[in-house]
Amino acid sequence: MTKYGFVASGGGYRSFYTEGVLVWMKKNDLPVVHITSTSSGNNIVVDYLLWDWQAEELPPVLTRTVRLSVTDIFHVFSNFLGLRPPLLPSGTHLFTVDKDSCRKSLLLDDAKRRALLAEHLKVLRWDIRATNVTRREGRFFKVNEILATIDDASLDAFMDAFLAGITTIPYFKAIKIDGDYYIEGGYLDNTPLRTLFEDDEVDEIIAVDFTDYDYHRELDKLYRSNLLALPLNSIDTHLLVSDLQLTLPNARVFAQAIMINEMLKTMGKQTAEIAGKRYYAKPLHILRPKDLESMTISLKDSTAQKRYFELGQQEAAAMFGTL
Repeated sequence: MTKYGFVASGGGYRSFYTEGVLVWMKKNDLPVVHITSTSSGNNIVVDYLLWDWQAEELPPVLTRTVRLSVTDIFHVFSNFLGLRPPLLPSGTHLFTVDKDSCRKSLLLDDAKRRALLAEHLKVLRWDIRATNVTRREGRFFKVNEILATIDDASLDAFMDAFLAGITTIPYFKAIKIDGDYYIEGGYLDNTPLRTLFEDDEVDEIIAVDFTDYDYHRELDKLYRSNLLALPLNSIDTHLLVSDLQLTLPNARVFAQAIMINEMLKTMGKQTAEIAGKRYYAKPLHILRPKDLESMTISLKDSTAQKRYFELGQQEAAAMFGTL
């Protein structure tokens, strides 16, 4: 049976589309043996790995999102990632992240969920991509090594890696690990493929690319808006700038992945060592949903997350129907 590597790209609440694909694959018994993620993709993966695959219909946080009752909405807004505005605004960041509250909101304080996480990490690898801005280089945090034993100390180290992989400035403060500053992986690589090409257990790769978005239309909308709408325009512009920074480099990332496959094909090989790393030829299947909004918690449309999840399931079914 084909074993899949899966890339959970960053994309705000567009990542619910990604979760739709992952859930569809699990329900159709398509084995995922290695997942890489960054930004909001990290949230999707931890939810997937805390899911009781045998007893629950959907992952736990996704269940609340799809249901979206008044209680669920309050939970999302009060606990989402443990966000807290600073008491005295400094202009350097909008929110701080309380690590303990974040861990709790992700359900990592629940003994049953911890046991599920440990069990699931026995059958798949998970790498979190972050950007070390002190050294100006990317880093993969290997979650299986960090959580080889799951206890309070290892979960504290995991939370550092998790938060490093989702931290977007100036919305949040950069995370410090061993004296270096980290921000999310999307600044260098929003679709982290490399460790999947290095894994000889992975036969094929599934990746989600969110760059099919009408940036021209969004700029037009902002530039033609009422001058008196300064606060809202400023927020929307900052969100759009972040989206451009974190998604447009995907074109280069996919070009490099395709080059690896083409190079190995031209050489007539299935594997080659390049710059000290061994790469394996892998069919790469890319899902490109069109025009999905990126904002993590939508004040304009509370149904978008559910719709994106359902769209991910539909497009996964269509893609695998052609493979």
